[in-house]
Amino acid sequence: MGAMITDSPGLPAAFCVMPRSNMVGFKSTATNVTAEDYLDGTKYVRIYGFKNGAWFFIPGPPYAGYLEPGLGYWVAFTQTGTIYP
Repeated sequence: MGAMITDSPGLPAAFCVMPRSNMVGFKSTATNVTAEDYLDGTKYVRIYGFKNGAWFFIPGPPYAGYLEPGLGYWVAFTQTGTIYP
């Protein structure tokens, strides 16, 4: 698991994703955020995470699984979009 990043002037308020698999970090400290909420406004078809040496799949739609703070996720997007964490 990665380290928590503190706010600084260099952190983006939003980031763009492309129509292919993108690595998306979940930098929130909240434990009740679903993939669907975090990725709101983007078009995607698959989400995989990696924890304790193994890949796991977040089934959907709907993508109701909670994202875990500090983890990264491979998300297969079907269109260019922007995530506003």
